[in-house]
This record gives sequence, C-alpha cells and structure tokens, in this order.
Amino acid sequence: MFLGDYFQNIQSTYKKIFFSGISFDSTQIKKNNIFFAIKGNKIDGNYFVSSAISNGAKIIVTEKKINGHKNGILFIHSNNIRKLLAEISFKINNKIPNNIIAVTGTNGKSSISDFYYQILDLNNKKVASIGTLGIKSKKYKKNLSNTTIDPIQLSKILNKLKKQNINNVIMEASSHGLSQNRLDGLLFNTGIFTNLSQDHLDYHKNTKNYLKAKLYLFEKLIKKRGNIITDEKIPEFKKIKNIATNKNLNLFSLLDKKNNFQFLSHQYEGESQLLEIKYKNSIHKIKLNLIGKIQFKNVLMAVIASIKSSINIKDILNIIPKIKSVEGRFERVGRIKNNSKVILDYAHTPDALKTCLRNIKEQFPGKKITLVFGCGGNRDQNKRAKMGKIADIFSDKIYLTDDNPRLEQPSKIREDIKKGIKKQKVLEFSNRAKAIAEAIKHLNTGEILLVAGKGHEKVQEIGEKKIFFSDKKIILDAIKRKNLNLSNNLKVNILNELSVEKKLSNQISLEKARINSKEIKKNDIFFAIKGKKNNGNKFISEAFKKKASIAVVNKIEKKINISRQIKVKDPLKFLTKSSELYRENIKTKIIAITGSCGKTTLKELLGNSLNQLSKVGISPKSYNNKYGVPLSLFNLDQKNNYGVLEIGMDKKGEIDYLSKIVKPDVSLITNISYAHAKNFKNIKQIALAKSEIINNTKINGFIVLNADDNFYTLHKKIANKRKLKILSFGIDNQNANIKLASIKKFSNKFKATIRVNNLKTYFFISNNFQNNILNILATLSVMSIFIDISKLKKNIFIGFKTPHGRGDIAKIKIDNKKLNLIDESYNSNPLSLKSAILNFDKIKINKGKKYLLLGDMLELGKHSKKLHLSIGKIINNTKIDKVFVRGNNVLFAYNSISKMKKGRVLNNNSQIIDLIKNDLDNNDYLMVKASNATGFNKIISEIKG
Repeated sequence: MFLGDYFQNIQSTYKKIFFSGISFDSTQIKKNNIFFAIKGNKIDGNYFVSSAISNGAKIIVTEKKINGHKNGILFIHSNNIRKLLAEISFKINNKIPNNIIAVTGTNGKSSISDFYYQILDLNNKKVASIGTLGIKSKKYKKNLSNTTIDPIQLSKILNKLKKQNINNVIMEASSHGLSQNRLDGLLFNTGIFTNLSQDHLDYHKNTKNYLKAKLYLFEKLIKKRGNIITDEKIPEFKKIKNIATNKNLNLFSLLDKKNNFQFLSHQYEGESQLLEIKYKNSIHKIKLNLIGKIQFKNVLMAVIASIKSSINIKDILNIIPKIKSVEGRFERVGRIKNNSKVILDYAHTPDALKTCLRNIKEQFPGKKITLVFGCGGNRDQNKRAKMGKIADIFSDKIYLTDDNPRLEQPSKIREDIKKGIKKQKVLEFSNRAKAIAEAIKHLNTGEILLVAGKGHEKVQEIGEKKIFFSDKKIILDAIKRKNLNLSNNLKVNILNELSVEKKLSNQISLEKARINSKEIKKNDIFFAIKGKKNNGNKFISEAFKKKASIAVVNKIEKKINISRQIKVKDPLKFLTKSSELYRENIKTKIIAITGSCGKTTLKELLGNSLNQLSKVGISPKSYNNKYGVPLSLFNLDQKNNYGVLEIGMDKKGEIDYLSKIVKPDVSLITNISYAHAKNFKNIKQIALAKSEIINNTKINGFIVLNADDNFYTLHKKIANKRKLKILSFGIDNQNANIKLASIKKFSNKFKATIRVNNLKTYFFISNNFQNNILNILATLSVMSIFIDISKLKKNIFIGFKTPHGRGDIAKIKIDNKKLNLIDESYNSNPLSLKSAILNFDKIKINKGKKYLLLGDMLELGKHSKKLHLSIGKIINNTKIDKVFVRGNNVLFAYNSISKMKKGRVLNNNSQIIDLIKNDLDNNDYLMVKASNATGFNKIISEIKG
C-alpha cells in the first residue's frame, strides 16, 4: 500500500512511500506499519512512539507539529488524528456491506438493533448486528469491549461480513464513538435516533455537547438521499427535521403516513401486548410477546428500518409475534412457582430506570414492584440522587447495592443514591449477588422484581479488577432455590403465604374450596365459616370424614387432624383474600354479570357457548354474594381461558365490594328493575348501585350494556369516564353494536338475523322470547371481544337448557294427567315477571288452557303495592285463561285483573298441589312465578322430582 492512495494533502514526495498496515497500539506494530499516536483521556500515544519504532513502524501520525523525516522515520502531522485513523481504516478495508444502519440515542439502541436483526433473520435474510451485545450473525459471534469499537477493528469486521455475503448490518453508534470520529469514513444508508436523556456527562460535560455528538451521525455520516428514522414526540425532533431538510435526507417518524401503515390500538395481555395495525386497507391484529410499552416503539423503529431494507411489510408483520426479548432488556428471567416475576434490564440512566419502572407498572397494574439497583463508579455522579428519587417514587421496595464501583468507594456511591430516597426504608447490601438473592427469596405471589443496571454484562468492575459476574446467573440460581420451597399448585402457595401460624406441605393435594361440609369430596378444602345460622367449626369433623384435605378454621378442633387445620381469625376474610390473590395471578379472562334479572340464565348461556370453543369455568347456581363470589373465584381452574361469574346485591356498596375482588376484564349489566327495591329510594339508586361494577372493571377492559334499558345512557356515561371500551346490544335501539335485525320461524326453531355493527350474520335459536333474544345478543357481544362471531356455528345456541326455576318447561304426570309446567319459581321482580308473562303468552298450544300461579314479589318496600298493581294490566292483555295467587302483596295484582281471568286465592302453599290435581286438565299449561323466599321453588322442585 502507498501513502498517496490513502492520505490526502501530503507532499508528492511521500505519496509513493510503502506501508504494510496501521495501528494505534504500539505493541501491535509490525514492520513498515503506520503508528497513530493518539492522545487519549488516560494514555498519550506519543509516549509510545519509540516503542512503535522499535517494533518496526516507519511512519508516525501525530497531533504534534512535526512533519517530515527524522532519523529515517516519517512524521505526519494531523489536527484530528482519530478522524484520519477512521478514514484510512475504511479505505483499506473498503469492501463492506451495501446496507449499513446506525442507531444512536441514550436508550433503546441495543433493542432496536436486535429487533432489526430478528426481523431480517426470521425472513431468511443475511444480517448482522454490532454493538453493546457484541457481533451477531448466524455464523459469527463475538463479544466486544465497547459499544462502538475502534475503526481498525470495525473495518475488518465489516470486510469479513461482506465476504460472508452479508449485506445488511445494523450497528450502535455511541456518543463516545461519534465524538471520537470512530465512524468517519463510513456512510450509512439509514440513521436512527431513539431519544436523549442524561448520561455520560462525566465525558461530555453538558447535555448540549452530548446532543451535538449524537447529531454528528446525521450531519456528516448519512449517504445522500439516505434515511433518518426518529420519534416525532421527542424534543430533539425539530433539530433532526432541520438536518434532514438541509441535507436532503428522507425523514421517517413513527406515525408518519409515508410508512404505509397506521397504528390503531394497543392493549396489554399478561406479558404480551396486542397491537392493531392498518396496512393499506387491511387491519392486522398482532401479538407482541414483549414486556414494556417502550418495546413497541423500539420494534416500530426496527420495522421501518426493515422496510427501508426492502423487506415486504406483510412479511414483517407476520413474524412480529416471534420476536423475542433482547438479553438484559426487559428480559423475563426464569419461572417462579408463585407467579412472581424477575425482570432483568440494563437501565442505568435516570430516564431508562423511570421508563422501565413506569412500563412495568402500566403493564402489571396493582402489582408490587421490588427494585435491585446501584450506580457505576467514576461516571456521571449527578445522576445518582436522581435515580434514587425515581426508585423511591416508582417502586415499592428497594434493595440498594453495588453496580460497577470501579475505583470509587462503593459505600460513597450508595450514600449519593440515598440522598434522593425520602419515603422508603432502604435494604442495603454491598454484595450484589446477596441483594438479588434476598430480593427473590422475599418475593410474594404475583410480585415483580426488577434487577436494573447491568443487564447482559458478564463482569463486575471492582477497583482495578474485572471479575466474572452475571446478574442472570445469580437470578436463575436464586429462583431454583426458591422453587424448592414452593408448590406446583398456586393455591397452596397462596394459602401458605397468607397463613401466619402454619405452612402446608408443598406436596398436599387441593381440589375445590367448600363452605358446606355436605358437599365435601376427597382433597377439597373446607372453610369453616360462621354464618347467621350455622357455625362451620361444628362441621370440621364431618369435613375430614369426607376426606377433606385441609380445614380453615377460627378455632382448632384438637381431636381431629390438627396438622391439617389452618387457624385464622376469620375464615371468610381468609377465603376472600385468597380468592382475590388467586384471581390476580391467573390468566383467565373474567366476565362478571350483574343486573336486576336474568343474571343466572345469561351466565349459563354465555358459559355454555364459550365452552364449545375453549376451557371455561362458571360460578355454580346463584353464587353471587359475599360467600359465593370468592368461592367461585377460588374454584376456577388456572387453565381456564374464561371465567363467567355472577355478582348480585341487596344494597348499595355490595357490588363495589365484590367486583373489587373479581376485577373483571369484561363487565355486563343485563337490565335495571325494582329488585331489592326496599333498600333504595328510587330506581335510579338501583342503577347507580349496579354501576359500581363499572368502576372496578380492569383498565382497558370492556363494559357490555343493554341499549334498550332505561339506564343505558347513565351507565355509558360512567363507563366513558373510566375510558372503558363499550359494547351495546339491543332489540329496539338502532345504535346498538349488536342488534336483532329480524327473526323468523324456521321449522321447529327460529332464525335470528343479527347485525354486528355494519355486518349481518344469523343464528338458529329455540324460541322468540324477548329475554332469550336479549341473552343471546348479550352473549354475542361478550364473545365478539375475543373471537370473530361470524365464524361461530349457526346452531351454537340450540340445545341450551334453561336453568331450573328460570323458565324451564317440564312435562309432569299427576293422577294420569299430563301437564306442562313452566317453572319460573326461583325468583320474581317486576321486570322478570313481565317478561315471563309475555313469554307465556307467546307459547302456542293446540289443546289445553294456560294457567298462571303467582306468589309475592318480595323486597320491594314502599314500591310494592304500585308494582304489584302494574302486573294486572299486563295479564289482562294476554290470552292467559286463569290466574291463581298465594300471598299478601300479590293480592294487589289479583284484584286488578279482569273477573273472567280470576281463579282463586290460595291460603297456604300446600294448596298448590291441590290446585294442580283438581283444577288442571290433561295437556294444560301452568306457569309458576314468585320470589324465592315464598317457598314456591321448593314445592315445584318436589313436584318435578
């Protein structure tokens, strides 16, 4: 090689001087090499000129004002020796990949680089990445000492990649590397700017210099008509835009229309994120399996860079779900049996730590966050207290430890950090491994630990030493030890965590939770709850005789299985807390149903429909109170995709209490009527009490409302305040999302045409009763959240059996008479009674007559007389033949019906049997409707057998 081919502006007499190579390390000099005597921050290369000459250097490049030959050695002066070194390096190794991308910014460089690498690799394109995580390609991997390595080494690597036919390379451009001109001589096809926040001020002295170093990439090192990718929301955008304009570069911001795709929505699903992206005229729903919303921004930048690398956007979108977290960047490490999580991140700046903690809080709302962190020594000291303050604000527990103390006193670094911590007690460990191990040891169910600062690093710098140290290895070892003391059954872990006095064996078997000893089966857990009538402690012996695994008691029964009794102050509160904690730590989507009537039937219909597609758990019977709700929650299978629960109330505040335990993903209000009206002044108060469920629906959750209900607008307004997604259903309201378009008789069933927003589909249903149609519309509304309902089987609702006592039709035989019994005896309120009467009227019969037996509608308080009177008018407009009544309040209804429809008043419940035997003939229909407390349900159940 000759000087004239590589050096500009040198004397013509020097141009033909031969050289064999270049180096800035005197120990690496070989015969006829050029030695670049760089004056660094710690070491001055000029002190090693003699050593370089001894090793064979014949040319010295220096910033000292020496030019020409001296003792047979040629000295060349340069004002910017680093820049010259880079330019010469890339001239020597000039065969490099065609498409080189540089990423700069304070945070996110490694993630964007690796995501770009993954996108191209998954699309079978040859690609390499160079940066903090080293060199990465399919055939070549190597660790690096710096984010942006020296130009000699870099040029050789690029040359090697080119020889392997790799033409797409993405590399991190650090502020140090740019400031020291390590990349001069390269021209990038695309430059990416992530963000700017405090870092490296020990080197750059101020933010202005720091930004100037970053912007050098775009001002000097991008090809003509090259690309800049950045975020239009960052403060530096205006300056970057000006550079792009002045340099005639193509600027792409994250939400730019030039990207040919549009971001529509974002929501979390456990450790994943669900994205909705519009590309041209098609909408793509994409699952991003990464923790941290900032990762979406990083992926988006990598996507744009991939598009600029000629990768088809459809191919990119198809592989996004396969993208994995980058080592030490929002990386979930290991699996802990109590569902707690450990996240490893490189966050070592105030902004990165803040972003990390806030992203975790947003994705896992309500979860306690423990933080292990420290700060590096011999670096920007000003950020230490700031990071302490961020830890204080955004975490719940702090383990303060050492990072890379280097030559500083570790305790002094920790003291600097503690100046920013005002609220919390700090757990301080100089030994980082012990800090991590202790933090993991004390992680409770569902809690999250963030280990921040070192990320992927494999060394810890203490004094002059660099010792092997891996946060990830320490974490995995600590998790392994922790799991030895945990059960594979999450419920056992929760019980042990909440139980103060006794710990259960990890091997113990647990099936269902029970509060009724008569229902106990093998390996069930019995909660001995003290109620108004019975004290569960009296039934502990019976529970163990039926082979209960555990009994939760408030008083130890000393004669029976003491080792399997957990003593707590209040078994009901213990069950509730256990259920709440269990709910928070399962992935099951919970759908909670409330309303004045129809809850149980809708719950059964929705559960039955979903169960045809996936695993579903539903609350049994009418388990909708303070006993039934926590019991139903605790008995959900962890593997259930969906849980359908019913939430009831007698008075204000009860739905609030229960829905806080349930935390529904989807809440549904069926309707509002005068149920339990005795505890309310007016019906609006009932509507407001039911709306309590809206306030406890999960963030980004759904509320499903009956658009035909009188309080639809009120409930919609409350849901909008919480920014919940609202779906409505209805028969009459034209604006309902899911609406009945038409219904026609079709053989022995009905064909219901349903309008779903602007599209139509249809389903076959068993009858045209209004409440049945509304239940089906409500079911479709919920199902549309999770699946494409147009693809459901058309007969999905056929075969559903109405729950007993809620309108089921039974054929009974008494005294050789065959009768049709419509059982509505479970409960009664004005809306459900009206609906039942209208449904009864719709039934077409060829033979026989229609009879109606009514009991009192209870718990209506001062509204009782008015509401009972209103029923008479409804009955008078039907083809019901005779009405019989039993009760006091129902007499108001009886007295208001026409004389020809009056049967008689029964004096006691035993006369119901006599009525059936004596007044009904073969093929007659009898509908029975009354509140549960009237006792009608028990009698009718006995008649049905």
